[in-house]
This record gives sequence, structure tokens and C-alpha cells, in this order.
Amino acid sequence: ITAHSAGVTQSDDRKETTHGHAFFIEERASFDKFVLSLGGRFEYMDMHYRDKVAAQGTSSNTKEETYMWAPGGGILYNHNDNLQLFYGAYKGFNVASPGTVRDDGTPVEKETSLAQEVGVRYVDPKIAVTAVAFRTYFEDLIVINNTNSDSTPDNAGNVITKGLELSANYDPDLLPTGSGGLCFYANYTFTNANLDGAASASDSKASLFAGGRDGNNVPYVPEHRLSVGADYELNQFDLGVNLTYQSKTFGTASETETEEFSGSPNARAGAIDEYLLLNLYGGYDFNENYGIKVGVNNATDLEYIATRHPAGARAGAPLTAYINAVAKF
Repeated sequence: ITAHSAGVTQSDDRKETTHGHAFFIEERASFDKFVLSLGGRFEYMDMHYRDKVAAQGTSSNTKEETYMWAPGGGILYNHNDNLQLFYGAYKGFNVASPGTVRDDGTPVEKETSLAQEVGVRYVDPKIAVTAVAFRTYFEDLIVINNTNSDSTPDNAGNVITKGLELSANYDPDLLPTGSGGLCFYANYTFTNANLDGAASASDSKASLFAGGRDGNNVPYVPEHRLSVGADYELNQFDLGVNLTYQSKTFGTASETETEEFSGSPNARAGAIDEYLLLNLYGGYDFNENYGIKVGVNNATDLEYIATRHPAGARAGAPLTAYINAVAKF
């Protein structure tokens, strides 16, 4: 009889637990044309990490306690039945796992954020329009390992995102009675997402923020996103067309145009060119319970890069057709 034994690594034999308690409060008050909303969330987390070494008092068997308070609120002004103005400000937080927040010399700090928005909304029977300006500040942004080999997170530094969101729906009522209904829509987002200071990460194999300088763009966040389309309905038929555009982005915060980092080959780095996708669909409702929908995504069969992670450029979905049958009971 031959005996076989297998060892386990320190990372294989580990236990991570978190006991959390959350409390939140919210209150809303209306006076005249104003609606005021205030609230907050408090969380307490008791974290424990134990690995194979498990020597009490070392980083192999430790406890961490985390407290977080995230208040927020907004105010809404109803000018009339059609026009509203609003403003909001909200704190946020994100906490990594017990194994990474433990004080082993390089703990992952909790991520905090402050989001603010101000906007206007107009609605009537034919048109609905919303415009929102936003700004969010992230401190100690938590990002995961970009090799996809594990989920080990790290703090990448501070990030500021700011921009403008616009959305509109328009029902022009142009067609003669009995000829169906036509509706147009559009959504646009302009975003500046930049590093506030140089990125704290330095290992290009572990973080896509490595090499990022103050003011560099956050990877995979395009400045421009646009979606426009139209829907047409006639009796039990409906047809639609949609165009989606995304501007150029980068695979890493170092913003290299080519697949390299500090002069060495790196397939995760490089530009991700802009692209425009055309999608089409049509549907037919047999009755209130049964219907069918067919569609074509990326109708022009455009070749484009969807991502450069985890191990180099990956193509976006090619021309794809689908059929979807629906039954409601």
C-alpha cells in the first residue's frame, strides 16, 4: 500500500469572518413646494482572520473593528406640475475583506466617498428631459488584482469623477390616427474621472492603476457615452433601433497608447478605441400572455476591443441575432 500526502499552502487554509451591525435613519419633510430628505447609515464590523500559521497576536490570527457613518440628504423643489429642481449630497464607504484589512504592515484602508448632484427635470405629455451635474470624490479607492488570478484588493489612491448626464424622451405625435406611435429617446453622459494625486499602486501585474500620475484618467471610464434610438408601435407590432457610442479609453491609468508599461511589454496596457454599435429589434404580441421578440446586436459586425483585462485585448461581441419568446401566466 502506497501512502500519498498532500500539503496545503498558507493561503489555502484560512478562515475569514465578519459580524456586522447596521443602523439607519431616514426622515422626510414637506413644506410649501419643497421636499427635504435626510438620513444616515451607521455600521459596525467585527472582522476575524486566521490562516495556517495562526499564531495568536500575529497577523495570522487577528481581529479588526471598523466603524462607519454615512450621512446624506437631498432637497427637491417642485416649481410646478412639470418642472422640478433637486440637489443631493451623500457619503459612502467600501470595506475590503478581513484578510486584507488586518494590520500586517500593509493593510487595505476602507474606501470613502462623497457624492453630490444637482439637476433639473421637466415632464409633460410629449417630452421628458432630465439634466444632472455630478461630482464624486473617492478616497483610498479599493481595486482588485487585475490578473483575475485572485481577488486580493489594494488601495489605488484618490479619484475625482465629475460630469453631466442628459436624458430625453420625445413623443412627437406626428403620425396620423391609426398609423401607430413613434417615440425617440437619447441618453448622454460626459465624465471626467481623474486621479487626484499619483496612484499609490506600483505593480503593473497587480493593479491597472500602476503608473498613474496626478490628473490621469481612470481606466475604462470614457469621457463620452451616447445612446440614441427610436421605437415604433402599431397594434401588436413594435420595432426599434438603437445606436450606442463610447469614446476612447485606456486599459491602465498610465495611459499608454501601446501595450507596454515602463518600456516592457504589457498586454493589459494600451488604448481602447472608440466604437459605435447598431442594434435592431422587432416584436409581436399574440395576446396579453404570449409574445415574441427578435433582434440583432452589433448589426454592422464591428470589430472592437471590449477590455484588455485580465490578460490582453478581448474582442467585443460580434454580430449576434436572438429570438426571445415570452409567456405570462
